[in-house]
Amino acid sequence: MMNVLIVDDEPIVRKVLKTMIRWEEHGLQWAGEAADGLDAWEFVRSGRVDLIVTDILMPRMDGLELVKRLKEEGADVAIVVLSCLDDFAYVKEAMKRGAHDYILKPTMEPEQLAVILGEAREALQSQRTDKAQRERLHRELQQSKQAQWGLRLQKTWISGEPDEELANEWFGAGAEMASFMIYFAPGAALPVLGWHWPDALAYVSLSEQRLLLFYDKPGNGGGLADFLGGEAGLMPESYLITEVAGIRCAEQLRDVIAMHESKRHGYFYGYEAADGTDREAADGFAKQAAEGLLPQEEKQNLLRAVAGMNEEAMNYWSRQIGERLLQLQPAVDAAYAFVYELLGQAAAFARQQTAADLEPFERKYVTAVSVQSHLRMDSLAAWLTEACRVLARQLQAKPLPVSRNPFVRKAIHYMERHYHLQISTSDIAEHVRLSRSYLSDLYGKETGESLTETLTAIRIDEAKRLLTAGERKVYEVAEAVGFIDAKAFAKTFKRIVGCTPKEYEEQNK
Repeated sequence: MMNVLIVDDEPIVRKVLKTMIRWEEHGLQWAGEAADGLDAWEFVRSGRVDLIVTDILMPRMDGLELVKRLKEEGADVAIVVLSCLDDFAYVKEAMKRGAHDYILKPTMEPEQLAVILGEAREALQSQRTDKAQRERLHRELQQSKQAQWGLRLQKTWISGEPDEELANEWFGAGAEMASFMIYFAPGAALPVLGWHWPDALAYVSLSEQRLLLFYDKPGNGGGLADFLGGEAGLMPESYLITEVAGIRCAEQLRDVIAMHESKRHGYFYGYEAADGTDREAADGFAKQAAEGLLPQEEKQNLLRAVAGMNEEAMNYWSRQIGERLLQLQPAVDAAYAFVYELLGQAAAFARQQTAADLEPFERKYVTAVSVQSHLRMDSLAAWLTEACRVLARQLQAKPLPVSRNPFVRKAIHYMERHYHLQISTSDIAEHVRLSRSYLSDLYGKETGESLTETLTAIRIDEAKRLLTAGERKVYEVAEAVGFIDAKAFAKTFKRIVGCTPKEYEEQNK
C-alpha cells in the first residue's frame, strides 16, 4: 500500500477527495491532509507519504514551491497537481519542476482520480526499483578489486603523490601495460553498470560516459568489443574504444587520459592519431585542442537566415558549419557544445518568427543527449543539416492551433505524439477524458478547425520532412505518418501541398 497525502486550502475539496474512491481497492491508503505547502512539507519529513495530490494556489507555501522543494531535497514521492481551467500555466510549470500529472477540479471523476493515482504509483515503484538496483550495483563495484585499484589510481592523479605499492605490483620485473577507454553515447553505459570486466586489472569511471580500463598484458583488452556487443548487448555505434599500449612506468599513467583524448579526437574527425604515451605528445594534443577555432561567422550567417525565414540559406549555412568544423577540428566536447548552443539559439530565433509549436523540434534536437550521441563529426554534421532543414520546414509550415484551454492543448499534444498510429477522434477524446461530440465542438470553437484537419496537417508536415530526407519510398512515408493506403496519402498530400509526394521529393533533394 502507498500512502496518499491531500494538500488543499479548501476543507470541502479535501473532504471530497477523501471520500471519492475506495483507496484500498487501488493499492492506496489515505495518509492525511494538509492545508498548505508548509504543513505538507512537515508531513513529508515524517516519512509516511508516497503520493501527494496538491493544489497550486495556496497561502504560505503554494503548490509550485512545494513541488520545487520536494524535488530539490530528493523526496521519494510522486506528485499530482490539482488545477482550475484558468491556471493551466501553473500546471505546466509544475510539470516542468517534476510533477507526475494533473487533475482538473471542475471535471474530476472518481475513475479519473483512480487512474492517475495508479499511474503515479506505478511510476514511483519503478523509480524506487531502479534506484535500489543502482545502489546495489554501486556497492558491489566498490567492493571489487578492480574498483579498489581504480580508486587508488584516481587518488594518485588528484594528490600527485606516488603509490609505491601500485607501481611495484603493476610494473615490477619490466611489465608492460595497456589501457583502453570506452566512450559511451549518452544512455548506452547503463546496461554495463556492475559488470566485472574480464581480465582487467583495474577500471576507473571518469564520468557517466567514459570508462578507463587497465590490463597487465596488451592483448587482454582485445575482446572488449565482443564483450560489449555480446554480454552487454550494445550496438557498435553506441560506443567507441581507444587503446594506449606500451605503458612501462607509473609516471606514464598521468598522460594516459590525454592520449586517449587524442585518439578520440582522431576518430571523431576521421584521421589516425599518433601512438605514444610520452608527456610531449600529451601536451601537444592538449595545446591543439585548446587552440581549436569555431565557425562563428558561419554561425551568425545561419542565425540571420533563421531570422529571415530563408530556407535555402539555412540549408546552405548548416552544411558550411559542418564542413568548417571538420576543417578546424576543435576539441570534441567543444564541438558538441557549439552545435548544442547553435541549435538552441536557432530555435529561439525561430520562435520570434512563427507561432508554430517548436517544442517537438526542441525535444528531438536541442538536447545535449541528442548532440553527444554522434561519435563522429561526419554523422554530427549530417544531423545538424537535418535539424536545420526540419526547422526551416517548421518556419514555412502552417502553425498548429493555439489555445489556452487545457483540453484542446492536451488533444493537440496527443496528436503530435501519436500521428503515426491509426488514431481516431474517439481515441483523442478518450485520452482527454471528454465525450467525442463535446470535444469536437469545443475544439472547433477554440481553433476554427476540426480535430481531423489538425491531425492531417501534422501528418503532412512530418511526411514533408521524411520526403526531404529521401531515405524512404513514398508508401513507406505514408505508413510512417499514419496512412494505411498510399493512394489516399498521395491524394491528401497533393490537395494540401499542391504537388504529389514524388514531385515534392524531387523538388527538395
